[in-house]
Amino acid sequence: MLLPPAIWAQKNQDTSFFRVGKISVIGNFKTEERIVLIASDLTINQRIPKMDLALQLETAKNNIQNTDLFNTVDITHFPINDSLTEIIITVSERWFFWPIPIVENADPNFNTWWERKDFSRLNYGLMLMYNNLRGKAQGIGGLIQLGYSKRFALLYNIPYASSNGKLGVSFYGGYDQQHEITIATNNNKRVFYTGLNGNTKEHWQLQFTLLKRHKIVTTHSLSAAFKSVSVIPAVIALKQDYLGDSLTKIGYLELSYLFKKDKRNYKHYPLTGHYLDLLIKQNGLGINNSLFLTTFKGSASKFLKVHNRLYGAIGIKAKFTPQNKIPYFLQQGLGYDDNLRGYEYYVLDGNHFGMLKTNVKLELIEKKTSVLKRIKNQKFNTFYYALYLNFFADLGYVDNQFSAQVNSYSNEWLYSSGIGLDFLTYYDSVFRLEFSINKQKESGFFLHFTQPI
Repeated sequence: MLLPPAIWAQKNQDTSFFRVGKISVIGNFKTEERIVLIASDLTINQRIPKMDLALQLETAKNNIQNTDLFNTVDITHFPINDSLTEIIITVSERWFFWPIPIVENADPNFNTWWERKDFSRLNYGLMLMYNNLRGKAQGIGGLIQLGYSKRFALLYNIPYASSNGKLGVSFYGGYDQQHEITIATNNNKRVFYTGLNGNTKEHWQLQFTLLKRHKIVTTHSLSAAFKSVSVIPAVIALKQDYLGDSLTKIGYLELSYLFKKDKRNYKHYPLTGHYLDLLIKQNGLGINNSLFLTTFKGSASKFLKVHNRLYGAIGIKAKFTPQNKIPYFLQQGLGYDDNLRGYEYYVLDGNHFGMLKTNVKLELIEKKTSVLKRIKNQKFNTFYYALYLNFFADLGYVDNQFSAQVNSYSNEWLYSSGIGLDFLTYYDSVFRLEFSINKQKESGFFLHFTQPI
């Protein structure tokens, strides 16, 4: 006897999967629903194994949160029957237009500035940023910075330029003028040159970036930039290789490729997941000037929950430059964008570096979210905070073929360890107070405003 088609289909339906019949987005008053769905990586008619559903919804929540468009994200599903479910995504939007005052120091980090407490070395100004133009997650902004160093910049970022969200583009133009520059390092400290006027060094930059997104967590970026750097003759008299070959001005093309895979649960302060990036950068093409410099730089990190409120993390980062002839202004090792904890007061120039960082965190206060009832605007009344006790150990090495004879920390392994408190709060703010001791048995308290790894 033949069964009716509807009964036959029901008997042969695989009930170990849920098919997504409908996805509803609530709370996106400004943001297009398309942006939320692209970030979630969930689609209608998608088949999800029941045993993986909770994990996939948690991943979707993290992906949406990492767009920086929402204060809170909640995802629930409602089964219609054994094989069909509906998903509801509830979001609370952030405030998107920010006039941000600039008050920052002119040193590589807060701790080196605090060592001298020289208030004349402060920069001040204003940055205007709109983070969700037309509800399409587009960012447009401008910056005016005065004070010790001057800076003017414009940025326009379209992360989801295509309808399916696979392509993104961005444009950047900027001008920097520095009153004081680093012309050497001695005893692992910077040697400064300060001009009489504010234009000791000038830097122009125009950049275009094309981004290709594979799913939501993997991106490929191609960038092309034209840069022009000039210094006053007095700098070259003291440091002939500052721009290379006694030049006072150099213009060059910079091409770069950046691969990223970001599966962290929360990119501003991750507790679980992993991250990987690889940068290949070519400065100059060897045409019309002597600059031809290739840089390879990459990092990888792993974050995991060890037990209950105990978390662990490990991260590695390395940089390799095959050429031996490197203009001084491009000889950055550790102490600028990348640093070892416990060595905040030092700068290590070099061709290459490698670094290992480890953390063990104890969650003292689990992330709590509360609504401030006296503030009626939901973009500001959602307040959250968390507190972690952080034990860490770092290891690093800088290969310096230029000035190792006057910088004892080069070409040797450095290490440090310590303990700190990490406070996470409102609009992705991170405050880290750490006590560390390094290989040279120097110790001290240091303050940071970014995630540790």
